[in-house]
Amino acid sequence: MEAAAADSSVGDRYRSHLGGDGEKNTVWRHGAPPTFDAVNRLFEAERTQEWPAGSLEETVQNAIKTWEMELSHKARIEDFKSVSPGRFRLSVNGGRALTGEETLAVGSYNALLVSPILPGAGAYDADAETFESSHELFRSAFPRGFAWEVIRVYSGPPLIAFKFRHWGRMDGPYKGHAPTGDKVEFFGVAVLKVDEQLRAEDVEVYYDPGELLGDLLKGPVLSAPSSEEAAAAAARHQLPLGEAALAVPASGAAPHPQLPQGCPFLASGKREE
Repeated sequence: MEAAAADSSVGDRYRSHLGGDGEKNTVWRHGAPPTFDAVNRLFEAERTQEWPAGSLEETVQNAIKTWEMELSHKARIEDFKSVSPGRFRLSVNGGRALTGEETLAVGSYNALLVSPILPGAGAYDADAETFESSHELFRSAFPRGFAWEVIRVYSGPPLIAFKFRHWGRMDGPYKGHAPTGDKVEFFGVAVLKVDEQLRAEDVEVYYDPGELLGDLLKGPVLSAPSSEEAAAAAARHQLPLGEAALAVPASGAAPHPQLPQGCPFLASGKREE
């Protein structure tokens, strides 16, 4: 869920499959590959771990960033290089597993925030959000990006268990609440199953979404929107699920000895200094 700028790029130090011959036929959701300059700056300034180049931790971290990039910015599942075609599943907190096509249709935020959370406070309801509106909510709240890092890796492939941290600075409003300028962060764990080519087959994510959304509601309530603004917001929520987002959300080295070279999901790629 890392935010990116809607601009073209041929590469990124933390993400693979953004450019080159392998992407010449890729259909990009916003017409061109994204750049991640802003969220990369936030990540580098505030990360708690700086993993050695080529380590398992760095490789897993870059792999998840690549998968999130593809989910947010590639319009067709057949253009994904990080997942096993026809076999990928994503589940959150033990809930129903979504296929790759379902995940792509609803978007990363709706996939990870799958049920009403703090409903009395109006924190988030995936059923009321589209791909577009969900990305706009978090892009507005985190204009500097929503960074992600691996804290610890507990096991190597084919079943990779790891702990992660996701954070940003609330410099923008959220659901009618004023920006606080504070750091908003949450932690979670995930289990990633990969195939023989080390492409993702199954991802299980476990975390407390209230840890994220509770902090987004701490700012004072802003004045009520005008009738025109309310009507426009209502119209946005009537867009069909999976409507292409107009605003982008967010966000090597030699392989680890445990990992074969050329891994499409866990490739850390060439590192730019």
